Amino acid sequence: MTREVPMPVDAQRADQVLATLLEGLGRAQASVAILDVTGVSLIDAHVASVLVNAAKAVGLLGAQVVLTGLRPEVARTLVKLDVPWGNIVMRGTLQSGIAYATRAERGTSMS
Repeated sequence: MTREVPMPVDAQRADQVLATLLEGLGRAQASVAILDVTGVSLIDAHVASVLVNAAKAVGLLGAQVVLTGLRPEVARTLVKLDVPWGNIVMRGTLQSGIAYATRAERGTSMS
């Protein structure tokens, strides 16, 4: 049984992400958490920091974050902010993030 936790995030809820994410992972016993930012047109330094810290906390629990739905303007902003995204998997769409998470749960190739 696949146990992914899709979780939309936007600027207004950025500060709630960490607690909600960790609670959801614990409840679902998931190994992958999907943070979908499809509707987000702007990510500032604060939101980027929250996402990175959430990924670090998820990693401490033995799980992984997949960030999906980045718009081109958001991608440009993140590059300008020089955010360290090393431990976060990025996929263009929620569907590709779910596919990645499903493969990760099954332990198959994740390219």
